[in-house]
Amino acid sequence: MKRNAIAVAVGALFIAPAAQAQIVFGNDTIGTVQIYGKLYPEVISAKSSGATGTGDSVSTLASAPTGTTAGSRIAVDSQNSYLGFRGERKLGNTGFKGIWQIEQSVELDGAVGGVFSNRNTFLGLAGGFGTVKLGNMDTIYKEYGQVEEIFDLTSGNFISPSNVLSQIGIGNSSTARFHERAKNSIQYQTPEFQGFRAGLQYSPDETKSDVGNTLNKELWSMGVKWESGPLYLSAQYERHKDFFGGSFNVGASSLANLVTDPVTSVKSPAPGAHSKDTGMRFSAAYKFGNHRVAGDIARLKYEESGQAAGTKFVSYEHTNWAISFESSWGGPWRTAIEWVRGGEGTCKLTIGDCSTTGLKGDLYGGGVAYDLDKQTFLYVLAAQLKNGPSAIYSNWAASKPARGADITHVALGMAYRF
Repeated sequence: MKRNAIAVAVGALFIAPAAQAQIVFGNDTIGTVQIYGKLYPEVISAKSSGATGTGDSVSTLASAPTGTTAGSRIAVDSQNSYLGFRGERKLGNTGFKGIWQIEQSVELDGAVGGVFSNRNTFLGLAGGFGTVKLGNMDTIYKEYGQVEEIFDLTSGNFISPSNVLSQIGIGNSSTARFHERAKNSIQYQTPEFQGFRAGLQYSPDETKSDVGNTLNKELWSMGVKWESGPLYLSAQYERHKDFFGGSFNVGASSLANLVTDPVTSVKSPAPGAHSKDTGMRFSAAYKFGNHRVAGDIARLKYEESGQAAGTKFVSYEHTNWAISFESSWGGPWRTAIEWVRGGEGTCKLTIGDCSTTGLKGDLYGGGVAYDLDKQTFLYVLAAQLKNGPSAIYSNWAASKPARGADITHVALGMAYRF
């Protein structure tokens, strides 16, 4: 019996359909393991210019402009290149199967990498009831939405719509961002029914009720999607409790509902203060021939309560949208363009008026790709991010341009997916 089991296992190694890009080991008897990944390093030229000048009028929520810029530079960046392992195994005759995935970033440019399994990593159970996963993974809001793609290279790239579509635009703290993975998560997705599928995800605060902690920093994410033929539609909602996305981003520090430790200078929520940040997004994509058009519209709202005396931040909300068009021209050439807009929005303070003038931002991007085979292609990308005089949207991973600065990127790269 042991010899037969060993023979089955050895015979199952390297079994994969010839047309399948991923490398698969195993079979239904012993379970499968798949190796997959995407590598897409780039040579990038980036510069910023036109920062808001000292003394120029800006939004109430913005810090005083300095007029300085980040200049220009050339870099070699691995973007969000990654390597992953995943698998599944039928659990007898129960109708269930166990599923798992371990994924991590690959730093092709020699940068210091993160910990192993720093990307979508989980263990789960799938069956007729749907799928349950436990781990660190993209939220439902992120997975179902942001349908704009430029050659499937937007993740972690300067052309990513999320740099505007899912950000607050007042500052660069990720506490306000609605396009993240959620650690310590439990996620449930229903079975697909006539093209429909729904998902719910919860990430609890594992420090809740600790001595001295009065916060409950939890995340809820949910959505529904429908796909039939060339048409894709989805709606997503996400809520962050006690993330303080507003206060950690307002440039005028006196407005923030935060306190600063006199020894470490670390900022934390003020005693008695709480926040509720929400995002609602609708997404759509349509394919016709060798072309694909896609669009998103998102409403982001940041609310806080329990403020101390004085003039403090209460709320900020704005509407952002994105549209893209990608085409394949019947040969090795492909093209894509995008336009993403971050709206000025409205805001409230405990005392007095609040202005959002100049908090608008626009990202214009595009690219050309040349396919070498089904898994490998060369590409050129270009983008310009134009900030209003009060805005500080940023798509420059290696720098922090000043308020109001415009950012221009051009890149030449190669992508390989397996």
